[in-house]
Amino acid sequence: MQITAVKKGNVLILSEMLDDIPDGQTVTLEIINNHTNGDFAYFGKGLEEFRQANNIEELELDIDDIFKDVRDKSSGREVIM
Repeated sequence: MQITAVKKGNVLILSEMLDDIPDGQTVTLEIINNHTNGDFAYFGKGLEEFRQANNIEELELDIDDIFKDVRDKSSGREVIM
């Protein structure tokens, strides 16, 4: 089983309930540093690794078609002076 937790002070807040682990059961934790505390220096490297692992270039995606309806094309709300 693998779950995620967030550290708040000296407490780990778990992302899900542990109902399937009986009381008294010993649990071993492995701390993995995900650089989620505002460390954006690894974003480009992570994006590059994601693109390579998922062969984004080979999918021949039409980015303009995917995002065509994302931006609101209206000129904004009407202003009467």
